[in-house]
Parts: sequence; C-alpha cells; structure tokens
Amino acid sequence: MSYVYAVARLRGMENRLLDASFLSRLMESPTLDDALKALAETSYAQWFGKAAETGFDRAIDDEMLATCRELEQFVPDTGLITLFRMPYDYHNVKVILKSLFKVRGGDPEGRRHELLSPLGSVDPEELTAALEAEEYAHLPYGLGYLIPQCWLHWDQTKDAQGVELLLDHHLFASMLALAESLKLPEIVAWVRHKIDAENLRSAVRLQRMGVDAAGGLPFFHPGGNIRPEDVARLLGEPPETWGKLLAHTDIGAALDVLQERTDLRGTLSDVSRALDEYLVRVLEKARFSMDDPANVLLYLLTKEAEARNLRIVLVCVASGLNREFARRLLSHVR
Repeated sequence: MSYVYAVARLRGMENRLLDASFLSRLMESPTLDDALKALAETSYAQWFGKAAETGFDRAIDDEMLATCRELEQFVPDTGLITLFRMPYDYHNVKVILKSLFKVRGGDPEGRRHELLSPLGSVDPEELTAALEAEEYAHLPYGLGYLIPQCWLHWDQTKDAQGVELLLDHHLFASMLALAESLKLPEIVAWVRHKIDAENLRSAVRLQRMGVDAAGGLPFFHPGGNIRPEDVARLLGEPPETWGKLLAHTDIGAALDVLQERTDLRGTLSDVSRALDEYLVRVLEKARFSMDDPANVLLYLLTKEAEARNLRIVLVCVASGLNREFARRLLSHVR
C-alpha cells in the first residue's frame, strides 16, 4: 500500500510543531498565564481554553489524542498508530490493577483513576469497567489471558512490582508481534531498539540500587538486539565503561553521558533523554522518503517529545524552577 499521500499530509502537519525558538521564549514567560497566552498562537489553543478547569496536563493530552485521531483518518495501516499507543494501554492496566489491589485489600480510597491516560487505544473507562467486572474476553493484545496471571501473582506474593514486570514483558512481546505482523522491517527494528533502550534504562536504575547481575536479569526484556544476559552483565561493571562495552551496538553511543557523571541519581534523567533521542534518530532516515511508513511513527514520536517538553516548560514557569536546569531536561527539540 502507498504512503505517499500520508507522508505528504505529515509534512504539512510538521509546520504546527513547536520549534526550539518558541519553547525558549515560552520558558522565559514571567507567569504561567503569560505562557498559556503564548500558546494561543499554536495548535494547542483549542485545548488550553479549558486549562483553568482541567489543568495543562489534560490540555496537552487532548492535543496528543487529537493528533492520533487525525492520523487515523489518512494512514493506510492504523497498526502503526496502535503500536505507538500500546504503552499507554499497559500503563492504564497497571493503574487500574494497583487500584483494585488496594480496594480489595480494604482501602476504599485506593482508586487512582486520575492517573489514567487517554492516549491508549482502549477507552480508559471501558478498560476500567472490564477489569473491575473481570470481563477480560474482549481485551486486546492477549490481556485477557495475562490479567488472571497478574491476579494469581498478586494473591500469592502481594508483589505489585512483580505484576508490573509481567505486564512490561507482555507489552514488549506484544509490540514486537504487532510490528512483525505489519511486515515492515524498519518498524520491527525500531521495536527491538526500544526494548534495548528500556533495558538500559532499567540497568541504570538497578545499578543505582546496588543490584547485581543475577538479581537484575529478571528485569530485562527479551526481543531486543542485546540479550538480557548481556545487559545484566553491565551491572558488574562501572557505569562509565558501559558505552565502550556496547560500542559494537548502535545504541551504545547513547550511554556516553555515563562517562561524564558519577551521580547515578542525576544521570538517570540524562540517560533517559539520550535514549529517547536515539529512538527518534533510528527512524529519521525515513525523512528522505516520501513513501516510507516509518514517517508515521516518526511524527508521533516527535509529537510525543514536544508534549513532554511542553510539560517541562510549563512546570518550570509555574513553579519558578531554574530555567537552565529545565532546558537540560528538554529532548529532541526541533
């Protein structure tokens, strides 16, 4: 199927994206009200009119959701959009299950539905109703089979982290299966890179906690270009050497930031930003083609980075945080 029309539409939509100069001006806004007024000149204007009632987080989510729905109108295979939205579905499953664990444990205030994201492919209200009623048959991605396993694990161990790990393993396996079903090699390759990125993010967290290779291995997901066993071995090495140890991989260079920092707590955000930027760069060669389906995922990732950056800027302005520190948190600014 041809993506010429879809890519042409995406090129036009790129003109709406917020660029570095705009974000820089926004960062210098004296107050949050001033920043929101500046956004009246952008595609976010229609959502920020309600920001006083709903908050700017919801307004940013509304813009992202509208983008997904717009793409669904002209992208030939919406499986690409589903692939982008899947992590939000699994996030919502985690939120709902944790709430149910608390409620069934006797905490009537355990529900945290305000943490649900509207960006999943399954409506959050429908997902909540299905999980609360234990009606799993129509859930996507094989979740109907997985969720009873999550409950069994919880009943036996009361280990919420273990349930999250089950869901994360299943998420990446499901993303890989969907990518393979699309029969687009570049998208399959991107999912494998995404698995590597998540494993390396986890490795930094585990290193900070003092977890060794044996203890860390269960936290790493299969399916990436780097075997879980090889990621686990990094935990026995100084973090500043990880980039060199992975120099034979494409993603190794993203860990160069570890050579510059010794404080792993502060480094985690640097590594996460570098990995997020790497995952966008993997797809950027698609820009040279007017018929490459990877342009769809590339646009969505770019828009997601914009949303993340906008949140950072608005929190900085609203809270009076150090501007230079906030600028260092921005990633993939156009």
